[in-house]
Parts: sequence; C-alpha cells; structure tokens
Amino acid sequence: MVTLRFKPERLVETTGLDLDIVEEALFKLKCETELDSDYLSVEVNPDRPDMFISEGIARAVRGIESLELGWKSLSGNIQDSGLELVNEMPETRPYIAAAVVYNVNVDSESFLEELVQFQEKLHDTVGRRRRKVAIGFHDLTKIKSKRLRYGMLPLENTMIPLGGGKPVSIAEVLRSTEQGVKYGNISLTEGFHPAFTEDDGAVLSLPPVVNSEVTRVEVGTRDLLIDVTGTDLATVLKVLDIITLNLAERRGARIGLVKIASRAEEPLHTPLLKGRELSLDVNYVNRVLGADLTVDEAAISLLKMRHNALPENSRVKVVVPPFRYDIISEIDLVEDIAMAMGYDSPKLSPSRYINDARGSLLDHTMLSRTARDIMVGLGFTEVMSYILTSSSLLKLFDIINDVVKLKNPVQEELDALRPSLIPQLLQFMYFNVSKTKPVNVFEIGKTVKKVGPEAVEDLKLAAAIMDDSVSYEDIQSVAYAFIRSFGLRPGARPITISWLLLGRSASLLANSHEIGIIGEVNPVVLGKLNITYPVAIFELSLTELLKVIRAGAAGQKP
Repeated sequence: MVTLRFKPERLVETTGLDLDIVEEALFKLKCETELDSDYLSVEVNPDRPDMFISEGIARAVRGIESLELGWKSLSGNIQDSGLELVNEMPETRPYIAAAVVYNVNVDSESFLEELVQFQEKLHDTVGRRRRKVAIGFHDLTKIKSKRLRYGMLPLENTMIPLGGGKPVSIAEVLRSTEQGVKYGNISLTEGFHPAFTEDDGAVLSLPPVVNSEVTRVEVGTRDLLIDVTGTDLATVLKVLDIITLNLAERRGARIGLVKIASRAEEPLHTPLLKGRELSLDVNYVNRVLGADLTVDEAAISLLKMRHNALPENSRVKVVVPPFRYDIISEIDLVEDIAMAMGYDSPKLSPSRYINDARGSLLDHTMLSRTARDIMVGLGFTEVMSYILTSSSLLKLFDIINDVVKLKNPVQEELDALRPSLIPQLLQFMYFNVSKTKPVNVFEIGKTVKKVGPEAVEDLKLAAAIMDDSVSYEDIQSVAYAFIRSFGLRPGARPITISWLLLGRSASLLANSHEIGIIGEVNPVVLGKLNITYPVAIFELSLTELLKVIRAGAAGQKP
C-alpha cells in the first residue's frame, strides 16, 4: 500500500463532502484512513496512481457516491501549446513526453506539498524509484523558448540545480547533491547524461535526478509544463496521462498539447488521453461474483467507477478512462463492479454459494511436520536454504546433467534449481567447521530435477553429521530410526556414487522400496569444499516415503 498525507480541508474542498463521508467512500475503494493531528493519512493501492492526489481522490469518491458518473471527454479544454520538443533519444533513457496544463493555479502551500508528494509517489511506484519513469514539473512562464530539446550533455555543462544558488557542472550536481548521489548513476554513461533543455541550451532538468532552480514551481505558479522521461514509451505516455488528467480536474484548467519530434518515430502530440474499449459479458460478471445482476446494474456500477459504459444486449461496452492505469482485462472491471456495489451487498452473496466445507492440511504438509518433529527428537537442528543454487557447486557432485538452469540469473551463484539438498547442506557444514562437534543438521525442502523435457518437483529430507570421527553406522542409525517411526521396515542396498565413499554408500529402503541414499562423503569432495572433518549424510524423498506409507495402509506394494 502507498501511504499519502492530505490536509483534511483540501479533501473536503475538492470533494464537496464532509470528511466522514469521504472516509467512508475511501473505505469502499479499498483505502484505509487515519486522522493524525493536521493530516489525514490514506493508504491507497499502488495500482491506483490516479488517486495519489486530492483531485484524483475527489473524482473517485464523487463517482462511488453517485454524484458524478462516467468520464467526460476534455476535448473542449484541449489546445495546442505551440511547444515543440525534439527528442534525440539518449541511449540510457530514450523516451520523453510532455504536456502543458494551464490555470493549475498553485494557490497554497498545501497544494504545492501535495504536488510534490504526487510526483514522488509516482516515482516510487510506477517509476520503479525513477529507473523506469521520472517526472519534472516546471513553471511555464519561466521558459523562454518554444523549442525544447532532450538529449545527452557532457558532464562539463552547467545548470542551477533545484535549491541551488549558482551554476555548477553536471558532474558536481551528480557528486554533491542528495538527488545526484541517490539517482546519478541510473542514466549516466561515458561522461554524458540525459538533459531536458531549452533551444539555447539552458538546462531545465536532469532526468531522473533533479530539476533546475530556474523553473521552480512555487505558490503563485499558474501554468505548468510537465515532462516525463523513461525507458518504456507506453509507461511514459500513461504516466503523463494520469498527471495531466488529475491536474485538469482543477477549476478552469486547460490542457496544452506538446509536439514530440524524434528521428526514430513519427511525431507525437502529447498527452494522448485515449480511452480503451472493452466489451464485458454480464454472464461472466455473474459467474465470477456469484450474483444475478442485470446488464443495466453492471453498467451503472461501472459508471460509478468513472468508466463510460453502454449496455448492449447481454454485454456492456466499456470505455476505460486514460487515468485508470490498473485496468488490464475484463476481470478488473468485474472487481470495479463489486466495489461500486459494495462487497457487503446482498446481491453479491446469495445463499446458494455458501460453503460450509472446512479446509485441511495436505498429506505432504502433515508428513513434513511429522518428519521435522522426528528429526528434532533425534537431536538434529533444522536449517533452510534457497531452492536456487550454483551450477558450479553441483558439478562437484556430478549431478549437473539433471539440473534445470536459469536463462537470465540475477547472480552467477544462483543460476540453477537444486536437484538435491545435500550440496547446500555441505556448504552449511563448511561455514560451521569451527563450531562445537558434532554438528547435526537437517533440511526439508523442495527440489527440481530435469526428467526428459519436463521439470519434476520433489519434496526431500536430508540430514548430515560432521564430527572428529563419523562413520556410515552413525548416520544409518539415524535414518533407520526415522523410517521405523512410521512403522516401516528400513533397509539398504549397496550402490556406487562418485561423491560418496566406495563401500560406504547405499540406497536407502523402506519396506524394500527405494526412497533415497545414504553414506559417507568422499574426502576428495570435502577437500574441494574446504571441509576438514568427516561428514556422513542421508537424503530421502518424502514423496516416495508417502507412497510407501499409503501402500502399507492399503496392504499393497508401493
């Protein structure tokens, strides 16, 4: 959830409603509120960036309270700003869009505070902490040129950063300002950085780092120029739509289009402000919600959520407004209908859908819990490790051929799914070589093994003993005690495994059915892992053990 702070009087002013009614409406919209001294804290879902400012909240609240329905096109309030922005498509951050909003009228500190909060919450959510999208607000009257430019500038160029008093080099901005230290490396490359400038080279902003002091927005600013830069054009355009349409909710506000020209694409006039059409089957709505709504009821609910909706036979033709970034498919519209009607509405909870059945634990879960209790009772300590592991570690155990590898691992040491718990259990032993002996540990976890073209998941238990002197018999007594705890007959059959000592390794059996392996780890492998003490291990499949238990209960062979 995104936590926002609003002056209560601002919400009352923008909604035209008492504060308690606003809070009730926000609850219907899945928001939590808390009044704290001079501010109302509102927790908003991160997928509703259109509600990150009072104007957006007012639009949503007035809709769900049936005071305003649908979304009205702003075509009468849109004009050409006369601005042209030349995008040279800097490699590290190639996309930019811009818009003008006239008569925004920054008339108070509280609105200015909200404007900054709106910008920063968009940065943190949709913008992925400015890596994907960054936003700049500028006082339009302080911009002299009608032709703007977005491209790379050398670090020797100068600007006056926001809050600064004199021109300094871009390099100094990145090195010395708080924003430069936090965000300066995002788009920097080989001594150059993207910059938004006037035609004469005056720097307006250094995306995604900082704006210029020259175009500072302050109380008294009337007209705004908004720039949005990023690495994904669709997101850049969508964020600009959200900002523009929220500010256009201000009384008397008008939108100015900016021409974006680039060498790679056809010129754009932004913001686009285009709704998206979807067709919603009311039968699908009723099936998902367990309700019996008419097509008119579904349409009215969508209008309350500020969509445009027109009933057509058994379907609703929906135009999703540009500011609803969160609407992806029909299921999102179904959720909006449920919110508009109220989750406590009798229409959404008919008696035929009441289910008194109780859930219960899966057999695998019950077996895992029992296995955990038995191993702790046998004097072992549980450890946990990631299902991701290193393929170079697995090579030491000659099990690399069965491994499911990641195509794009984030880290080299986590590039494969583990087919066994033992390699990581032995890694744990290495990190605990200096601990008091014996070291008795176990792990229960999922493993993944490649079988033909398929990746097969298994639930396993592995245990290991490290001591000054440890033998096959030491680990065998533990494994056999574990198997006997389930009323099964333990056994072993000699096998040869390269990383276990020859003649001191075996298949582990339960009621003559193979469920795992057991043995002493080969000193050569221990040496490669820098483990200086002997280790004995066993590993068994809880999935196979469960089959044996079930077969025994049914009087059958597993």
